[in-house]
Amino acid sequence: MNDHLSKVINCIKDANLKGALMRREDVLTGFSGHALYGTLQRLSKEILTKETCYLEIGVFQGLTLLSTAMTSPEHEFFGIDNFAFFDPDKKNKQLIEERAKKLDITNIQLINKDYEDALENLSTYIGNKKVAIYFVDGPHDYRSQLMCLLLIKPFLAENAVILVDDSNYRHVRQANRDFLITHPEFKLLYQAYTEAHPANLSEAKKEKVVQGWWNGINIIYRDKNNELDAFYPETIRDRSLYENEHILQAIRYPEHLHLMWRIFYKFRLIELLKFIKKPKAIFQGKYASGNTYSEGLTEGEFNKTVQAS
Repeated sequence: MNDHLSKVINCIKDANLKGALMRREDVLTGFSGHALYGTLQRLSKEILTKETCYLEIGVFQGLTLLSTAMTSPEHEFFGIDNFAFFDPDKKNKQLIEERAKKLDITNIQLINKDYEDALENLSTYIGNKKVAIYFVDGPHDYRSQLMCLLLIKPFLAENAVILVDDSNYRHVRQANRDFLITHPEFKLLYQAYTEAHPANLSEAKKEKVVQGWWNGINIIYRDKNNELDAFYPETIRDRSLYENEHILQAIRYPEHLHLMWRIFYKFRLIELLKFIKKPKAIFQGKYASGNTYSEGLTEGEFNKTVQAS
């Protein structure tokens, strides 16, 4: 196993045991786990060089971007976000800038663009640098997840590490799996999940995920030397959700949810009954929102090659 891969593995193990290297909870707030940004911090110190940089999709209020940048002031950190979501007062960009100033962080650059526009023209922002650490926490729909992985490829360093947040969600895992199975030089190195989204957990269980990986993580390694086994996140071979998306897009006014009745009108009664009786393992729907379908998945597992070493 090469030295670079060994360093990455050790960063993950150390973060699992010890959490974050630095925490400034007096200034930084947001949604993340200590093992998650502890891994980002360690990776930044261990594998970034003058020729490489860190890139984050979905900055929100800057918790992971700033927490990571402050541990490696000699390196460059970029964050892409057009602040279109979870920002009703349009204050998040200003908040990040104020927090960076308060923490004396000068090595970040915010790219205020839609992720597709930014990634398609990424060299405009990062120049000749390659992305060694890529943290994906943007839109969580299937297409956006997959496009975030596809569009970054030309800009990745030779042994890049990709961390996909919110991998509790089944459709996020599906996008990761589809990318991995069609791009065999990339391997799933580590995965960890919780039984549900943190918002749907008890306070005691929520404290555990704050110490850990928050809402699930898939860590992908660019394995140019083919040292790791093929390894995929668990998914279900059921296309219902994606087929339903097609139906929604094809109706006359897809943006109007009140037209959903047209879909059900098209269903025959027997088909509707079959849908309702689908096995619980496929359609759990335990919560009003934030259903992840991650119950029973591993709380932490390395690639089989790492386990055997």
